[in-house]
Amino acid sequence: MNASGSHREGRPIRVAVAGGGPAGTFFAYCLLKEAARRGRAVEVTIFEPKTFERRGASHCNYCQGVISDGLLGEMKKLGLWIPEQVIRARIKSYSLVTLGGEVRLPVPDGQHVFTVFRGHGPVEESEGAISFDQFLLDKAVQCGVVKKALRIDRVTIVPGSDNPVTIIDYHGGIHQADMIIGAYGVNSDLGEQFEELGFGYRRPATDSALQAEFRYGSDVDGKPGQEIRIFALGLPQIRFAVVTPKRSHATVSLIGEHLGSRHMERFLAHSQVAGRLSSRAGGKCSMRCSCAPLMPIGDGGTLAAAHCLIIGDAAVSRYYKNGIESALRSAEIAAGVLVEHGPSNGAALERHYSRRVKRIFGTDNFLGRVLFDLHDRIYRIRSVAAGYLAIARGDFGITGHSRRKLRWILWNMFTGDATYSRIFLNCLDPILLARIVVVSLKMRLFTGTMERDRDADENDR
Repeated sequence: MNASGSHREGRPIRVAVAGGGPAGTFFAYCLLKEAARRGRAVEVTIFEPKTFERRGASHCNYCQGVISDGLLGEMKKLGLWIPEQVIRARIKSYSLVTLGGEVRLPVPDGQHVFTVFRGHGPVEESEGAISFDQFLLDKAVQCGVVKKALRIDRVTIVPGSDNPVTIIDYHGGIHQADMIIGAYGVNSDLGEQFEELGFGYRRPATDSALQAEFRYGSDVDGKPGQEIRIFALGLPQIRFAVVTPKRSHATVSLIGEHLGSRHMERFLAHSQVAGRLSSRAGGKCSMRCSCAPLMPIGDGGTLAAAHCLIIGDAAVSRYYKNGIESALRSAEIAAGVLVEHGPSNGAALERHYSRRVKRIFGTDNFLGRVLFDLHDRIYRIRSVAAGYLAIARGDFGITGHSRRKLRWILWNMFTGDATYSRIFLNCLDPILLARIVVVSLKMRLFTGTMERDRDADENDR
C-alpha cells in the first residue's frame, strides 16, 4: 500500500503525537529516521504541556528513573548516548533487603546502570543538570520535530477526509493531522478521549505506587550514593520498595495496592529502613515532594485503527519493569509499521502493530506475574528467604552452579535485562530447586534452635 494512504498526494504524512515523554519522543525520533531511510516525507508535532527544563513536581513524569544496561544498548543502536549532565548516579550495585537477610549484587564488568531525573529535578538541585525527558525531546527537535506546549482537550477521527484527525487544545485551537499517536501514559486522563474513539481501545489495568523524593544531609549513615536498594519486608499492602540514589537526593518508590501516606511512614519507620535513611546526629532525610503514579499491569485492548496508534505504557508495558525500554520497543515497531502501511489502513496497522506488540509482551508478562508472586511468598517466610539469600551470598561453602544461577535470576529480576520467560526457565533448574529446599530447612532448624536457646535463657533469668 502507498504510505500516503488517503491523504492528499504530494503532501507529507502529518503525524501528531499526544505526549512528549520517552514513548512520544522515541517514536518521533524513530519515525523520522525510518522515513528518511525509505524516502518518505513526514511532519511530526509533539503536544506536551509540561516543560522539562523547569524544576519541581509539576514538570516531573513520576518515574523511578533507572536506565538499565539493556536500554542503554538499545539507545546506542539509534545513535543516542546519554550525556553526563543527565546522569545523577552511576550505579555500582543492587542490594536486596528481606526479613531473612540481605544480599548485594555488583554491576557486572562492562555493564552500566544510570539513574536520572525524569523532570528537571527538585527545586534546590544544582544548575547545569538536564532531565532525561528533556534530553530525548531535544534530540527529537534536532531531527525536525515541532514541539507544542499545549494540552489536548479533544480528538476526533473522520477516515477518508483530507484532514482525518482533528485535535482541539484547551485554548480552543484546532490542529489537523493524518495520524494521531497516543503516547500520553497511564497517568494521563487523555486515555478517556481515545476510548471514546470507539475502535476498541481501553486503558490498561494498573497497580498503585507511591513515590517521594528525599534530600540527604552530608552526615547520613548508609547514604546509598551508588547502590539501588530493594526492600521486601512483608509490610501490609506494600509488595516491595526501592530506594534509588540521585546524588544529594534519593527516590523512594513503594509498589502495592491502595497506597497512602501512612504506608510511606510505616516503611520509613521499619527497623530495616530507618537506620539507612537517618543521619548520625539522629536527624532524618527531608522529603521534597511525593506523588502517587499508576503502573500498568495489563494491555490496552485494541491498540491501532485507521489514523491512530497507541504506544508506551498507555498501550502495554513490561510487568513492573523497564517502562522506558518498553516504550522504545513499541515506538520502534509503531514507526516502522506506519511508514510501511500508511495512516489509513486500519486493518494492517492492527495486524502488524497491535497484535505484534501484544504478542511480544503478553506471555512474558504472565510469567512475570508468576515470578513476582513466587518471590513474594519466598520473602514473607523468614527461613525460606534466609536460605534463598544464603545461596546467593555463597554461605555454607556454596560457590558453584546454584550460586551463579540464583545471582543471575536476582540480577535480572532487579534490572529487567532478561525476559521473564528466560528467568522463569532458569528458576526451574532442578539442582537449584533442591539446593533451596535443603538450605531453607537448615536455616529453619538453625533459627528454631536459636529461638529455643533464647527462650531457655529468659526462663533461667
